[in-house]
Amino acid sequence: AVVSTQSTGEDGYLIIENFLPESQCELLKQKIKDVVDQHLDLKTHPRTLFTTYQANEAKPDAHMMTDYFLNSGDGINFFFEEGAFSEDTGELVCPKYDAINKIGHALHTDVPEFKEVAQGEGVKNVCRALGINKPVLPQSMYIFKSAKLGGSVTPHKDNSFLHTGGTRLLGLWIPLDDAMKDNGCLWFIPGSHREPASLFMNRNEGNTGCVFVGQNNSNMAEDDEYVIAEAKRGSLVLIDGDVVHKSYPNNSDRSRNAFTFHLYEGEGANWGATNWNQPTGKGTFVELY
Repeated sequence: AVVSTQSTGEDGYLIIENFLPESQCELLKQKIKDVVDQHLDLKTHPRTLFTTYQANEAKPDAHMMTDYFLNSGDGINFFFEEGAFSEDTGELVCPKYDAINKIGHALHTDVPEFKEVAQGEGVKNVCRALGINKPVLPQSMYIFKSAKLGGSVTPHKDNSFLHTGGTRLLGLWIPLDDAMKDNGCLWFIPGSHREPASLFMNRNEGNTGCVFVGQNNSNMAEDDEYVIAEAKRGSLVLIDGDVVHKSYPNNSDRSRNAFTFHLYEGEGANWGATNWNQPTGKGTFVELY
């Protein structure tokens, strides 16, 4: 695929194959196990479960109402799959690597192997080709989507969760396994980015959690409006901040790991105080050039 200032313009997303070599994908998959072993102590870690939001009501999920989530922007933090822990005993019902939904939100600064990708020349070249004058990288995540356990992600626009004050927001999503229909690949509504996000997740007034403001239109579409976006390992999927996308549960015997991060146009941006993720002294809001 040829990246230009118009890329993602027609459909709201673009798949670039062979962005990372297989060897680097495997390195990242191995490195994340080291991150889990070094940072996750299940004896003391909060049982914080992750879902996007309660789709039918546009209400924040429980994890968005915790200090653990609100303070996760500048460190290595773990969020678990629903069903990972026994309701009776509170113990894991699966290996710990399979129990994790995602790790966020500072892999792009705190782990060299992920920093090399997110802040690398390949990403910078994409930004230049897209005409982004001052790309700022505020967050990154490792998504596990484990075999048989990886849950669904409800339809949403990324601009609902990250507010730039009107400048361009771009998601960069790199599958580290082949992302196919059976293991929970992405699905998009082509052209849906032409309608700006109308639902926004804000910090509440007491900074104790999040509230949704506005009207959720992302979950109103019929299934036949979505287009499957299967992507081979090492591809780069560019996601416009206003395009509706989702994924189904992983019911296969294969994982669907992915490294994903967001960039926004810092020139003219206004990263408001309503954003859940706020800059701290740790320097996790990175200007790429």
